[in-house]
Amino acid sequence: MRMALLLLVLPLLAAPAAAGDLWPDVLGPLGTAGPPAPLPSLSAQTCNACHAAIHDQWKGSGHATASTNPVYVEAVRALGAPPLCQECHLPLTAQRADLPKGPGALGKSARQPNPAWSPTLASEGVTCAACHVRGDVIVGPRDLAPERAPHPVRREPALQTAEACAFCHQAALPGAEDRPFLDTVGEWSRSHFKEAGISCRDCHMTRVSGSIAGSRYASFASHGMLDGRSPSAIARAITLEVTVRSPNVQRGDAVRATATLLNTGAGHAVPTGDPSHAVELRFQVLDPGGLVADGGQDTSFWLERVVGLEAPFAEVSDARLPAAGSAVFDYAWTAPKKVQPGIYTLVVSTHWWAVRPERADAVGLVEDDVRVDVNQQRIQIRVD
Repeated sequence: MRMALLLLVLPLLAAPAAAGDLWPDVLGPLGTAGPPAPLPSLSAQTCNACHAAIHDQWKGSGHATASTNPVYVEAVRALGAPPLCQECHLPLTAQRADLPKGPGALGKSARQPNPAWSPTLASEGVTCAACHVRGDVIVGPRDLAPERAPHPVRREPALQTAEACAFCHQAALPGAEDRPFLDTVGEWSRSHFKEAGISCRDCHMTRVSGSIAGSRYASFASHGMLDGRSPSAIARAITLEVTVRSPNVQRGDAVRATATLLNTGAGHAVPTGDPSHAVELRFQVLDPGGLVADGGQDTSFWLERVVGLEAPFAEVSDARLPAAGSAVFDYAWTAPKKVQPGIYTLVVSTHWWAVRPERADAVGLVEDDVRVDVNQQRIQIRVD
């Protein structure tokens, strides 16, 4: 059970190279002591006053819910809150209720209360300060004259690179460096997206126009991060094509279909990130009354990555869709000879899962917490 839970959220044991001076060379809490003067707080609520549009985009993203989404909360609870889980989900020192005294990662380590702990900051997950506050300055994509901002600003080119994303989205465990446990940036680096110069930011932080600061109108990078895995965002990455051998069958004959899933929109594998993530391709047949037909119950195919259950959690198999990759699945339903003739419906659907349903059940999560229904095609078949 413990190893199954471990695969929900695995502590990161080795960090990628940091981009510029934005992140330390090894994983650890970002020691931002306080907000750059004259800002009163590190909370995203402070940024909201002037950067309302960006704040609202971030608020609906997976970054904002990194420390509060049910999958993370249940996994951390079950594992005993291993400190290294927090390095990406609670990146600021002030977000930690306590700090480890020792180097323990998976086991229980000695801890001490953190006098700088802010429950408010902790509820914000990957908050604005995690990327934009370094020391006594706000780092961003552009230079601003002092008189144009109420706080110090410094341009940081590294903030716009894939290396900036790699600190949390790329992590190799010693002994499995060729296929890191988290390999999203690596997958991108081996894709045609990298060859074409299309970065993580180009897809996940698309350019929008609006109020960037107060009444200042400009083009800026959206902070919605694909709206926290919304169905429409995932659907833009996956194309589902279905073919059926014949639209008419006789009772006793088989309806034969082929579904092709294509990664047409992601510059990395689908699904990517934690190996617990999976994509389900589901077939179902409904009778003329809309009920599940005899023998037409759900038939599912799973696209996922499997890793070993012991360190270094080396890759065992990978059935995901790489960038520009595809997979073909055949399905057949035989219409029983005694069924009612009429119009039957073949339903083909895709679903993204944070964790497989059986693993969600093991930790008390409901399907709505872990499943995103991506798209569906309904194809009518006449049975005579």
